[in-house]
Amino acid sequence: MTTTDLPVTTRAETPVRRRAAHGAGGGRGGTLVRTATALMTSTVSSAALGFLFWVVAARWFPPERVGSASAVVSSMSLLGGLAQLNLTSLYARFLPTAGSRSRRLVLTGYAASAAMAVLLGAGFLAFGPGSELTAQPFGGVIFTVAVVTAAIFFIQDGVLAALRRPSWVPVKNVLASGAKLALLPILAGLATGSGLVLAWIIPMLVAMLAVNWWILARLTPAQADSADTTEAIDPREVAGFASAEYVNGLLTNTVAFLPPVLVAAVLGPAPSAYFYIPWVIGVAATTMLWNIVTSFVVAASSDGESARGHVHRALALIAAVVGPATVVLAGAATPLLRILGADYAAQGATGLRLIGLSLPFTGVILLYAAFAMMEKRMWRMVAVQLVSTAGLLAGSWFGLPRIGLVAPALALLVSQAAMALVLLPDLIRRYRALAPGGAPAAWGAAACTGRAARNPAVGAE
Repeated sequence: MTTTDLPVTTRAETPVRRRAAHGAGGGRGGTLVRTATALMTSTVSSAALGFLFWVVAARWFPPERVGSASAVVSSMSLLGGLAQLNLTSLYARFLPTAGSRSRRLVLTGYAASAAMAVLLGAGFLAFGPGSELTAQPFGGVIFTVAVVTAAIFFIQDGVLAALRRPSWVPVKNVLASGAKLALLPILAGLATGSGLVLAWIIPMLVAMLAVNWWILARLTPAQADSADTTEAIDPREVAGFASAEYVNGLLTNTVAFLPPVLVAAVLGPAPSAYFYIPWVIGVAATTMLWNIVTSFVVAASSDGESARGHVHRALALIAAVVGPATVVLAGAATPLLRILGADYAAQGATGLRLIGLSLPFTGVILLYAAFAMMEKRMWRMVAVQLVSTAGLLAGSWFGLPRIGLVAPALALLVSQAAMALVLLPDLIRRYRALAPGGAPAAWGAAACTGRAARNPAVGAE
């Protein structure tokens, strides 16, 4: 899509665009660094508290209980990730200029996501493996509610950013993660045996409801009142954007949440406990890299004239994450996992090392994704994700019965390395094509149509 396809109001000097232009100024990439820092703070803090939750659980309960609970949480998170329809990116693109339609746009997305969550939850209960939660009275209802909660909880990050409240994203996520840890000793002793799962679900539900009250009762009306113009929303434009982003999100969430479920189904609950923590650490590191990519697209969309400078800053941030993370995960996997116990270190260290070694290749792939977003060629990235995901899942499925717990991590390393090597020459060519003082024509400096483009975190707060 080109700039001429956008409604006229998107090309005018609206208040949102004035804030974006101001936030991108300064010539030093402050917007990119600020946005990336805020998002990575949320990711790191939530991941650290989540890791501590499972450390405490591993100290208090046998691996079978921890593995069973982690399988339920993985299933809930996977289904919630699929049900959120990748609306975070759509809200970041369309909500900032929705004006009087803001509340309706938010509610419509919530309704679509909740309906998908109910369908996926019901399907999983009918055809998926059982668990300690679903075996309990009303367990199926609790599981379905948890899937709906997870989906909307995920979406809220995009809504808060689009409504110019990005600093509240880490606050929301850290409070919810801290409450999970606080509830663990209170609920863990339930006779039903599902206390671990409930300690994970309840804080997320409370946070989701409280934040939604604030969004719907305060933030969206305030945006409607303050908007000078309301952007016309073309259903075809929304459908085209959402379709590619949804498929991309579908594949991303599959990679993040399905492998622990496969391990539990093939090897059982105890091996699932040993695998789950290393995999979650790897997902957190990858999420940090996505935070940088999102921030890069925000900055480059608003200030395309500094394209090469934005790429340099993104590369520096990616290196700052990948370098230490690779060294720590590959070099200190055993002492890191020994915090959970000797069995966790013995069973999970090799997998964590392989996950750490995959991060440099993941960085290459995600930098390629940033270029694809700026060029508004999202289906190209879908093809890349599809091939990588197929390699990971095939390697996991066939490897688990043969080589055991390390199969998914090894499949991840091989698939990421192969894809990065294929993409690297084209990525280098695209970088060399960047003019030192101008924006590539394909980027369209004023056309904010990539993932996270027009994210109002630019210049906000």
